[in-house]
Amino acid sequence: MLLYTPRPCPFLHRLDLVVSRHLARLDEPQFQQQPPPTSPAANDGRGAGMSPLRLTPARGDPAFAPMHASPGQPAAAAAAAGAQVPPRDDPAAYRGGQRLLRLLRTAWFKCPDAPRPSDVSSLERLFNSVEQSGEVIRFARSLTARELMAAEELYTPFIPGCGGDYTGLTLRQICERHVLPMGVEVEQLQIIAACTALGVTLAVLDVAGSAVGAIKHGPAAQQHGPPVAWVAHLPGHYDVIYPARPLDVAPGGQLVAAII
Repeated sequence: MLLYTPRPCPFLHRLDLVVSRHLARLDEPQFQQQPPPTSPAANDGRGAGMSPLRLTPARGDPAFAPMHASPGQPAAAAAAAGAQVPPRDDPAAYRGGQRLLRLLRTAWFKCPDAPRPSDVSSLERLFNSVEQSGEVIRFARSLTARELMAAEELYTPFIPGCGGDYTGLTLRQICERHVLPMGVEVEQLQIIAACTALGVTLAVLDVAGSAVGAIKHGPAAQQHGPPVAWVAHLPGHYDVIYPARPLDVAPGGQLVAAII
């Protein structure tokens, strides 16, 4: 009898490694534990692999304190002078990293030619939950801040092109005011850092100007292939887009058919 063994996917392996490493750099939050549920239905394993115990953040958990921060307001965990950027003590980022890692290992495509994820319900719960998706975004912001701070010489030259709100700021101040706080819009600087940290290539279709063109962001080693995702740069924001057929970006910014 021949058993089917899913082919390894280097892309998912790389994401798993990146998420695991950054999660290990965050302090595991201290939780207050409540009694387990008495109803069997409440302990049937649902909840994207969460423990059957209800975990309640301890007092002082800044999980969503930055969610309603106004643009330019530093993240609470990094506002103190001399605080580490990104902060190790970030319960929301920690939980977001755990959720993302769990999805990568259980709910994502098990092989490149899989017709659908193996656990659609977990993906739907994440996408439809402001709390859960917010924690994953918080983790991504923390990961991006770490990439920026780890390569200041590489990213500092991008600051002048980020607009007036960035004028005169150091990279550390940018992380505190424009990267870590939730609800603050990102610039090209954050996109480049996030793609580099994740080891993926993102194509940005610029339709905000007079001419339509595209550019790929990501590690140089990944620039030879088509991007894994696309976003459209519109006036004031970005939208995720899904090309009707596989596309790539030529050196001059033109859209070309992807060679797969």
